Amino acid sequence: MEPNKTLLEVQDLKQYFPVAGRRGSAVHAVDGVSFSIREGETFGLVGESGCGKSTLARTVIRLTKPTGGKIIFDGLDISGMTQRELKEKQVRRKLQMVFQDPYSSLNGRMTVRSALLEPLIANGIGANDEERTELAREALLRVGLAPDCLGRFPHEFSGGQRQRICIARALAVHPKMVICDEAISALDVSIQAQVVNMLGDFQRELGLTYLFIAHDLSMVRYMSHRVGVMYLGRLVELCESEEIYRQPLHPYTQGLLRSVPIANPKLARSRNKEGLEGEVPSPIDPPAGCHFHPRCPYAKPVCREAVPELTDAGGGHMVCCHLYSK
Repeated sequence: MEPNKTLLEVQDLKQYFPVAGRRGSAVHAVDGVSFSIREGETFGLVGESGCGKSTLARTVIRLTKPTGGKIIFDGLDISGMTQRELKEKQVRRKLQMVFQDPYSSLNGRMTVRSALLEPLIANGIGANDEERTELAREALLRVGLAPDCLGRFPHEFSGGQRQRICIARALAVHPKMVICDEAISALDVSIQAQVVNMLGDFQRELGLTYLFIAHDLSMVRYMSHRVGVMYLGRLVELCESEEIYRQPLHPYTQGLLRSVPIANPKLARSRNKEGLEGEVPSPIDPPAGCHFHPRCPYAKPVCREAVPELTDAGGGHMVCCHLYSK
């Protein structure tokens, strides 16, 4: 499906969390992020652990209320909506999420049938339990599980099967967009490939839109139309998937790509082994100016003083770096 109209637009999104016992201090988990996702597109989001990817996902789906900025989904500004309004406007049905750990995101005391019927009941889908149970059976078949799994509990399944149940639960309400927050990172490599291919099939068949968050840069490249790179709460680079791997511009993105293992020993030996140096600064007290300047080999005096803006370095390749400022 060819991406067309904008389905999700995030404008200068901020999510700060106050620090207990430290008056006036806050964790800058998401610090002014802006991007948009077109209908039918997969937008990949990468970055080190603690950079704010999962917090961004939870804020976009309104599990937490943003500190600032706007979230416009399907033409509606949902950033200030109450939980009741989100349900009444069918935002909860249209925007679903698959979490990283399938075991903790399923209630161990609920059967698969109860887990799948819960979102259907909450969103008023199906006339009765019999009709909803049939919808649950169809959802299980769609993800490659037998309908007789309905009466079983989460502990009776493997990790890959549990994640398939979580995907079935998300798809059961016929959403427009699914946020996959590290949805494959806890799975075996062979199972990862199966789940990713399944997600791709659903996108083609159902016209789904994805926000795909992952650590595995090769998997993000395979899945995504465009990729955004986050560092310490900020988006530092954004462009077409192949472009960011062919010509990364931001020093942080370059370091991330150099850190990816190469299967070919000869190529691995010939490659520049220089990766990311130093530690990620604290999000409670982030560096002034460009957050990356303490670890950047190309840092200039202006990097320590002024916050760079996300600018077009050419051909729609957006980068947040003073090296490319006009």
